[in-house]
Amino acid sequence: MNQKTRFIIYGIVAIFLAITYFIKESDNTPALPVIGTVPEFSFTDSHGETITKANMAGKVWVADFIFTTCNMACPVMTGNMNIVHKAFKENDDVRIVSISVYPEYDTPEVLAEYASRYDANTNRWHFLTGPEESVQDVIKDGFKIGDYEDIIFHSEKFALVDQQGQIRGYYNGIKTEEMTQLKQDINNLLGEN
Repeated sequence: MNQKTRFIIYGIVAIFLAITYFIKESDNTPALPVIGTVPEFSFTDSHGETITKANMAGKVWVADFIFTTCNMACPVMTGNMNIVHKAFKENDDVRIVSISVYPEYDTPEVLAEYASRYDANTNRWHFLTGPEESVQDVIKDGFKIGDYEDIIFHSEKFALVDQQGQIRGYYNGIKTEEMTQLKQDINNLLGEN
């Protein structure tokens, strides 16, 4: 093999390696960590139906904790959750879960009215209520966010949960700019399967 042929071969190999490197770099989205696992739960939605962890199996979902009479963080959080809901409203593999931290007031009827304010598709965005003790357990043992001693002082975080019920990320629910990252991470989880 002469020197000219050798340079051509080396050049082709170098170009191939460079292309391969740049393709891998551009597609090198870091995997989301596994932060914890959501425990079993059973709550009532705005239709009066029971929703459990099993209903979320195989779905990517985002959860937050709110109450309908809150006039501070909750309207902002629900507005930002609505951004996410609208982005995935037609995707059957995505769910939104808003759990009330004021269950003695937030009956299914109250939650249905609240959901209607945001034009929520309540087959995909579940507004849930249940016994205060159950809500405390999910906050304490599952999501590990908020003040479970006095659940009215709830967290402003959104939790991203994968198809296996594992928590994969937290996002500040009052920062609209974090919704872009949340939507991207939802798409990343959808692409993992």
